[in-house]
Amino acid sequence: MVRIFVSPSHLCTLYMILYARKTNTGDYKDILVLDSPPKKGALIKVITDTKKIYPWAEIINLSTEISDNVDFLPNTRKTLTRKLKTKFPIKYIYNFLLQIHHKKKQKSEAKIITDELSGLGDVTELNILTQTSVNKTLFKLYPQASINYFEHGLGDYVFIQQKLSAFNFHCVFAEKFKNYLQQKSRENAYVKGLPNLNDLPGLAQEVIEKTEGYQEIKSYLHVESKLVLILMESMQLYYNVPDTFWTDSLELFIAQVDKHEEYTFILKPHPTQSLKSIEISKNYMIDKRKLKTLILEHNYSINYSVEVLYSLWQDNTYYVFSIFSSASYYIAKLYSNKKTKHYYAYSFFEKYINDAPPQFSSYFKDLEDLLQNVFSENCIDISKK
Repeated sequence: MVRIFVSPSHLCTLYMILYARKTNTGDYKDILVLDSPPKKGALIKVITDTKKIYPWAEIINLSTEISDNVDFLPNTRKTLTRKLKTKFPIKYIYNFLLQIHHKKKQKSEAKIITDELSGLGDVTELNILTQTSVNKTLFKLYPQASINYFEHGLGDYVFIQQKLSAFNFHCVFAEKFKNYLQQKSRENAYVKGLPNLNDLPGLAQEVIEKTEGYQEIKSYLHVESKLVLILMESMQLYYNVPDTFWTDSLELFIAQVDKHEEYTFILKPHPTQSLKSIEISKNYMIDKRKLKTLILEHNYSINYSVEVLYSLWQDNTYYVFSIFSSASYYIAKLYSNKKTKHYYAYSFFEKYINDAPPQFSSYFKDLEDLLQNVFSENCIDISKK
């Protein structure tokens, strides 16, 4: 019997490994599939390197590898397309052309998957994300397979409520989410906790220790002083934020920290962070504020899940900041250092989304109720009132 696991990211792959280790008693061949959107070579390596900690029977890479130096800052054409594709009558033309593209892509995906899995056995289980693009192909190829959705980010708690067929949803905040749905008189039996979630910090250490060049990476990332971790987010890619956003948010974060000189500030970019936003943030921290700062600019370490890297920093981190990064809530949930304070700034961000495409501004607003009632139990909103 074959189980397929589709993942676009490092952390999601680790969540799936927790599930696979718990549920595979030797009867299954587990296949890891990298979803089709283009990925930097460093990210592909980080995901496929999980074969060192879990015996994937096969790894199928559907994504196109792009240079590690690619800048994810949207160009003029991309920005304009995002705005116009929701407008009448362009949205109908756009959707028609998109359907043609998807049909061609699904045909190509189906051939690759069936060729790779030939002779391995029947596919009985699909382990996927709510938004992975290969889902339709897999549903068509394996209509009888059971479906498990896994959490990839906070948006999945919004998207999962739109699903109609039978499925399970394995997530980090299962108990809180079940209660949230129950209070709203919505179905919640499909919500399942991730098995062995408390093992994630140990799994993170295992990942790092089995990495090629472990000592070099550990030396680069190891800091003995007290730490402030700032989680950068891919805001230019989705929300078209102005350049002032980066310095404004850093100023807000720094204001919460007493005796700046006692700390080293770590800036962890998102894997799809624009180069410009990293440079603006770097100059602000080092040149203007004169703070001891470590910017993770090495491609391999940038593409590591920060929830994994945090295993190196958990004992001496005193502050974790983000706007509303999924990672900030995960770290607060998964790691138990009581001296660490976790802050986010959701409401602060609202004034920066005026130029965002409608689908992203809508996503931002849809998160508010979930942030307040499901994710932020161990975090404090420091938005300026």
